[in-house]
Amino acid sequence: MEVFDGIASNFAIGLAYMTLGVLGILVNMGTVVMIVTNRVYRLSAYTLMANIALADSVILFITGVACGWSFVERDDHHRLAANSTFLYPFNEHEGPRYVLSALHVSAWMAGVLSYALLGLNRCIAIRYYGTRAKALNRMPVAISGSLATWAIGMVIALAGTFPEALMGIRQDMFTWSFHEFSHRRTLCFFIALLILNFIAISGQWVCSILVLLKIRYVKKKISRNKLNQNSANRFRKQAKLTFQFFYPSLLCTLSSVVLFSKPFLFDLGLLNRTILIMLHVIWLVNHTCNPFIYAYFNDRMRLTYGQLMTCSQLRYEISKRRVSHTFTQGRHTSRRSNGAKTNRMSTRSNRGGGGGRDGNFVRNSLQMQSRDFEQLCEFMMRVNPFYDSSEGWRESSDEEEERPMSRELSVRAAARYNGR
Repeated sequence: MEVFDGIASNFAIGLAYMTLGVLGILVNMGTVVMIVTNRVYRLSAYTLMANIALADSVILFITGVACGWSFVERDDHHRLAANSTFLYPFNEHEGPRYVLSALHVSAWMAGVLSYALLGLNRCIAIRYYGTRAKALNRMPVAISGSLATWAIGMVIALAGTFPEALMGIRQDMFTWSFHEFSHRRTLCFFIALLILNFIAISGQWVCSILVLLKIRYVKKKISRNKLNQNSANRFRKQAKLTFQFFYPSLLCTLSSVVLFSKPFLFDLGLLNRTILIMLHVIWLVNHTCNPFIYAYFNDRMRLTYGQLMTCSQLRYEISKRRVSHTFTQGRHTSRRSNGAKTNRMSTRSNRGGGGGRDGNFVRNSLQMQSRDFEQLCEFMMRVNPFYDSSEGWRESSDEEEERPMSRELSVRAAARYNGR
């Protein structure tokens, strides 16, 4: 006897699908909002990560919310007909079926291609950042690449949607999948999509293997004290960022295996109802858990997630407006009562003469010193090219790190002397 059987279980299956879908949409869209609204995340790797989160949100809406609703909405929960391929309300309206099919194919290809670009990004950051290839690890390139993934996905989606949608909600398989392979067009589309996914995932894993080999090599140098401390610290930062994206790549590969193998295994009769539902739940979890992986490996993202969940920025703006409103009200009510006192204080300050000027001089001096200190901090972080560890890492010696710093310091000192 199968685990999932009966009216109540079918309703629970649909509710579980919808719950996972809504949860995944919330956390992935939260990741997109967090990266877009915070300047600290405006790097090429985070841009590609936001594109993956956006693609996952679209996939979860279709495979989670739409698939779940197809089970909750049905009248006959006793048995699902073997030919009930698409969502029940859409059989009479072709438009939504085409929209869902096109969106799913576009989002799927955008996500897979973004993983490949992210693997290339990490490979350049760890192995080839000292070469001209580092020009690819820039924000404009990441944004252009993200747009290109959606453009490619839309072209493929149009080929697989018109004149007939080749993917849809397979209620006989309790999932979103390809149409029956009896049609030649469906089989050709399946093979083409499989080849593109294989190329993207292969490129992603080639880059990942190269990065892992480099990490292993550098870790050996660090353990033998053959790498200076500053360079080792920067490498650890980049290695941690790389592992943050490595585990989602594993989940992407697993999702691809589930998507492409399930129709064949179902046609061979190797998958029963329970296994089909479990595979679909695993598929939903794969697209949901990426933000949790990011929060586990990245302390800054974990803190930002907490601020986003507690609406700290909104509460800060509300409290600031309240304080400003209270201060404005108090200022208007106390203007008359404090008028005489203000006049007396201004008279004393005018008599003192030099006191006001001395106060202004001290205040201006403090402001200049604070500005100089901020400029010095900014200079310390960006003057040395070996400290450019946000987008990548390259090995350096102590002499190489000190030479650009001393040269820039002498230039700034000469400029300040000439300004006097």
